[in-house]
Amino acid sequence: MTQGSVAFDRAVDYYDQTRGFPPGVEQHATQLFVKAGALTPDSQVLEVAVGTGRIALPLAPHVGSITGLDLSLPMLNKLIEKRKDERVQVVQGDGTHLPFKANAFDAAIAVHFFHLIPTWRDALAELRRVLRPGGVLMHGWTSRDMDERLDRVWQGATGRGRGAERGVPFEQRETFLLESGWTEVGTEHVYLFTVERIPQSYVENLRARLWSHTWSMSDEQLNEGIQALETYIRENIADPTAPMQIQSSFHVRAYQPN
Repeated sequence: MTQGSVAFDRAVDYYDQTRGFPPGVEQHATQLFVKAGALTPDSQVLEVAVGTGRIALPLAPHVGSITGLDLSLPMLNKLIEKRKDERVQVVQGDGTHLPFKANAFDAAIAVHFFHLIPTWRDALAELRRVLRPGGVLMHGWTSRDMDERLDRVWQGATGRGRGAERGVPFEQRETFLLESGWTEVGTEHVYLFTVERIPQSYVENLRARLWSHTWSMSDEQLNEGIQALETYIRENIADPTAPMQIQSSFHVRAYQPN
């Protein structure tokens, strides 16, 4: 494992519930990758940080095959448990030392990956190596799947967002590939959807350390942030147990190395 990278072994039992798409949205997200990468039934695709297969499994019927790589063996085992007849093969490995020959894939997918590894430039070099000439890297991310007001209170109290930012900072997610010598291909593809969130559950999830950025926080840091959130909720939200509708979006951009 690359020093400082974040493996999600501890999240395997709740990952799909906290990071998955609402029912039906995964099919729309899948189409974003098909369009962005001009994928065909013959495309050979690599997904780094494949996790439990929330992208790879619904995408598999649209391509020739998918190879999913992840640091976490428990996450890969969960994918295998969910897999039916989808053509998704799994490999435990490090995104900065891909165990594949050069020019092995027509396309690569990375979703919520680059912020987790300090040596993300090594990962980009490896993706460049394993892509065939003309191949594309498709970068995907979700925006606004939580109440922005609560996010701002939490970040103000702790100095942290909800991601374990060991690598690319969240605010650079739209620019770091261009700054690293990759060229955007086509246009950004976006799907808008709504998620239901309960303010009190936001606090409970933080207290349970479900989000990766909390894993390295001390109890004191965590409790300070939670106290700030509870004060805000008490003063500003009439019923913290009532579900709120949050507008969210999933984004995919395709890039080629120069």
